[in-house]
Amino acid sequence: MKNIAYILLITIFSILLSFHTKAYAQTEYLLKDMFIPVYPTKVLSSSVQEEGDAFYFIVPNDLWLEEYKIIPKNSIIKAKITMLKMPLTGINAAMVIKTDDITLPTGEKYPLKGTITYKGNRQIGGDLTPPASYNKALHPRKGQYYNAVLAQYVPSGEYEFGQHVTIKTDEMLYVVLDEDFMRF
Repeated sequence: MKNIAYILLITIFSILLSFHTKAYAQTEYLLKDMFIPVYPTKVLSSSVQEEGDAFYFIVPNDLWLEEYKIIPKNSIIKAKITMLKMPLTGINAAMVIKTDDITLPTGEKYPLKGTITYKGNRQIGGDLTPPASYNKALHPRKGQYYNAVLAQYVPSGEYEFGQHVTIKTDEMLYVVLDEDFMRF
């Protein structure tokens, strides 16, 4: 009688363990530093927005991981501006946008920690402006058979005033995950 109870207990335990393993094996998650392509729902511009302003981005295609659809098409990602710098002489405007959560088309909402990137940079804008003027620098050259002067144009040290950053709704941006994203 003890043997039958022992075999029954082991069978129940193995069945429960197999269910737990299957459930764990099908957990859907994206690793840190993965990219999610998105489009902004309205024009982003450093001339109009302020720090803390909320923005929404839409996922244009289904995002699959093996045979699991992790993020369906038309999911909405909510983000906000965490850093905004105005243009200065020599430097264009810059902003950093961090994501808060994602809402699937079914209405499910999950936390999503990431940064919006543009042209491979986690900071949108902030690049240098071109020089406003150039000076001519003369470099004398003397050789055995010639005497010459080379002219070179070098920046004078004065730079143009920076421009505001504007991103239209048809420009693709990417969300780079700062933490693992898991759907429960």
